[in-house]
Amino acid sequence: MLQSDPPRAPMEKTLEGNLAAFEVPDLLTFIGLGGRTGVLVLERPEQETKLFFRDGKAVFASSTAEELRFGNTLVRLGKLSAQTVERVMQKQRAGARIGQVLLSEKVLTEEALASFLKIQVSEVIFHTFSWRQGTFTFYDKTPPPATAVTLEMDLQNLIMEGVRRGDDGGQLAAAFPDRDMIVEALVNPERVKQSVTLLPDEWRVLFLVDGRRNVGEICHLVGNPDEMATLLILQHLKGARFLTLGPPPPEPAPVLAPPVREGGGTQKWIDAPPATGPSVEFNAGVPVRKVEEDDTKEIVSKKAARYLANATRLTVSRLVMVKDGVETSFPLIKDSYTLGRHRNNDIVISDPKASSFHARIDRSPDGFVIVDLQSRNGCWLNGKRVETALLKTGDDMRLGMARLIYRVDYTSAV
Repeated sequence: MLQSDPPRAPMEKTLEGNLAAFEVPDLLTFIGLGGRTGVLVLERPEQETKLFFRDGKAVFASSTAEELRFGNTLVRLGKLSAQTVERVMQKQRAGARIGQVLLSEKVLTEEALASFLKIQVSEVIFHTFSWRQGTFTFYDKTPPPATAVTLEMDLQNLIMEGVRRGDDGGQLAAAFPDRDMIVEALVNPERVKQSVTLLPDEWRVLFLVDGRRNVGEICHLVGNPDEMATLLILQHLKGARFLTLGPPPPEPAPVLAPPVREGGGTQKWIDAPPATGPSVEFNAGVPVRKVEEDDTKEIVSKKAARYLANATRLTVSRLVMVKDGVETSFPLIKDSYTLGRHRNNDIVISDPKASSFHARIDRSPDGFVIVDLQSRNGCWLNGKRVETALLKTGDDMRLGMARLIYRVDYTSAV
């Protein structure tokens, strides 16, 4: 008597909803944070797409859309010509997969086929980012097909690349109606530096997000005359759930001196007088470690890189303020510092000759670099006015009347 296979357990539905209320990147982030294993099924009248997750990472995807079939994807991305794909398809035996035929015809090597299959998985995922209608359902503990070539990369890298490709900046005015909105980080910067690849300008913008600065200030601090380019980066980082926007803080109460009596016995409030000579306040932070290889290089922009990917050494340095013959040291342990009179700088210089946002000091693969932020009185390095310059130990910086010495304590191999 033959025994039949045991019945398969029904799929466990744990999440469902409407895509009019949830964007796909939000769903991916939610599943990723929960470390779930299963399949997210997205459906609309003309298409069904399945995104498979393992331990919170998107590893495989399939779609019923004709344009996302493997052969069409290879043609669209310029990997194979339409004629080659058509010739292979004509030779395809019933039930055979196009990948198997491409291998047997020696059109692709096994290594190239595996690479292109992973690219196709990412293309299917990116295609869903534009969905604004349809339904979603997540089935827990449903693995990808046993024969699937799976993708291995950080989910935030995948989401960031999808947002980059899909956003042309057409909604910037709606996304940033108020330049006074505060920009707050949603990610741990230390984890981001260990696992995420970003474009150089994206790293620069992300390092300026500290929960105090608003949209307008960050645009100014980046120093790019094209404000729209900075807003587009903010939009991409926001779309990838690296940051969010909050309402502007209430105006701080003015700092007032004690009332001073004038002529007729009436009282008049006056602003507190400025401090004698320049003074500096300093806000500190923390630095990071390195990462492992995965499929990221196959999928993301070739210009994107991990944190300090080209660095051969790590510079440990500090700024020394010299005032009345007394030196005060400030260690440089963050990746970007801003200097100026405004309270939202990392290094606040209370000197009327310093601009509100006077300069920026950035960590680079070769050491720290000073960048003038179009300040009124300029940045002076060893008596010479500079727009940007790589700092070396002993350099004497003048910002307004404030004098800062840059000193390298030691350098170490990365």
